[in-house]
Amino acid sequence: MVFSESVGATLEMIRHGRTERVIELRGTDLHIGRHPRVGVTLDHPKVSLYHARIERRFDGSYRVVDLMSKNATLVDGVKLKPFEPACVREGTCIRIVDYDFVFHEPTARVGGPGEPSRSTVLGSLDDLSSEQLVQRSAQPAEALRAVLDVVRALGGASDLDERLARALDGLMLVFPLADRGFVATAEPDGSLPLRAFRCAKGPANPPVLSRTIVHEVLRGGKALLIKDVLFDERFKDQESVAASIRTALCAPLRGRDGQPIGMIQIDSVTLRSGFRDEDLDLLAALAVPIGAAIENDRLVMEQASWAAAREIQLALLPRSRPTIPGYTFWECYRPAQEVGGDLYDYIAVEDFEPGDSDPGRVHVTDPDRDADGVRWCVTLGDVAGHGMPAAILMARICPEARLLVRAGYAPTDVLAQVNRHYYESGLQNRFVTMVLAEIDPRAHRLKVANSGHPSPLVRRAAGRVEELECPGAGPPLGVVRDASYESAGFDLAPGDVVVLFSDGVSDAVNLRNQSFGVARLKALVGQTTGGAAEVGEAILAIVRDHMIGRSQLDDLTIVCFGRDALEPAPGA
Repeated sequence: MVFSESVGATLEMIRHGRTERVIELRGTDLHIGRHPRVGVTLDHPKVSLYHARIERRFDGSYRVVDLMSKNATLVDGVKLKPFEPACVREGTCIRIVDYDFVFHEPTARVGGPGEPSRSTVLGSLDDLSSEQLVQRSAQPAEALRAVLDVVRALGGASDLDERLARALDGLMLVFPLADRGFVATAEPDGSLPLRAFRCAKGPANPPVLSRTIVHEVLRGGKALLIKDVLFDERFKDQESVAASIRTALCAPLRGRDGQPIGMIQIDSVTLRSGFRDEDLDLLAALAVPIGAAIENDRLVMEQASWAAAREIQLALLPRSRPTIPGYTFWECYRPAQEVGGDLYDYIAVEDFEPGDSDPGRVHVTDPDRDADGVRWCVTLGDVAGHGMPAAILMARICPEARLLVRAGYAPTDVLAQVNRHYYESGLQNRFVTMVLAEIDPRAHRLKVANSGHPSPLVRRAAGRVEELECPGAGPPLGVVRDASYESAGFDLAPGDVVVLFSDGVSDAVNLRNQSFGVARLKALVGQTTGGAAEVGEAILAIVRDHMIGRSQLDDLTIVCFGRDALEPAPGA
């Protein structure tokens, strides 16, 4: 198939009634804000550093998310709630302060250079349900038999392209006037690859497509009948098309949501008797099972990809809890999708020789460390967003943090090095928060370092709840290249329980769009008796009840640990 160009989804940026630029959406996410390193930088004091994000989902659709901006993001005049995605479609207007971004869906452009964008449609069909098409056919029994033959050809466990080729073989028999036939699929990146091609006279060059035909079929969702290209004035300057076809039938291949996911075309280089209206009805009916086969294949591939990603992510999670005498650990990890952008870890800190010259490593002579003690570091990280892109970034960051912690680097140096490497990678469009809590079980001390993550909580044995804040805690990872981080130390007494959590807990919303909130979380922790497991289970149960009737919008991770309570003295 000959392509002239492919155009993905775009944002038309309009200000004061004038289009300033057109932004093509590439990759999975586009951030908009005042920060100089986001995808679209808006130099306006009312625009937040990270104002909004445009996300491309696994199915090729797009949505916009407000990143808790100060002056809101509006979609077609409706104010978005922070971190609650809104789907966008052709013509959707996203307003940020006094900038308007008009969303345009992706389209594939094909055909010879210089083709005018004018309709070449002499016949069209909008009602493409297979039942109605078969009923309208001049020979409904023959039409139904043809549909069943195509369904059988699409069956089996072979490769999709092989099944489409078999279906085309059947179509060439159904339409004896046809010289050629092909199936092409519309991909999320805007391309239109040829998946199957058949020529009645044996091998031939790939077809040349008209941009106008593709526009009508894929964007308009219409089945088309072109009776004779030579007698249509609109084709007179399109030599590449006129030289390759004389008459043609085209139909969209639809997905589950009714949107075109590809197209099928049957054409002839000679007119003979030409295709008729009933031929168009029949091809449109045959396109229904072909579209279903393509959609099902995509779902299978997608499910396999998500399953593999989940397996990889689960392998990154710790396989067991630390075994520290007198301490108990509990955790819960629930991604919003198959995989997520949260990740926690338990890492044993190795001691090493004092002669090591690396200034970032902490030696056994450090007053907060005991040469005979085994220290453990509990980490919890959260990438902005969720799903596959967030999971990929977290899979990149966490192994580095694990290596640095295990090698004996201080928590503040771990954050500084991971931040620098992440910043230099050029992936700052998604910032990452992370908290490190290093436990010294011999001294019963906790050292906390934080990079923009919600502060951990500690419930003291008497029930008082404190936030373990770090004065001078640095920004999220990836925001500032040479950010510095400071840690804070805390004592752990018997019965104390520490709670680390991601914002999927505090930001969980109910049917009235009310967030669970940190204040409610603190109150719950303070009212819960028992150790780490009891506190963790109580949080999980209440948050789950809070979200009844609402889908989980963000990844949810909770890690609790603490010292066992002292046994009461005999006779007490």
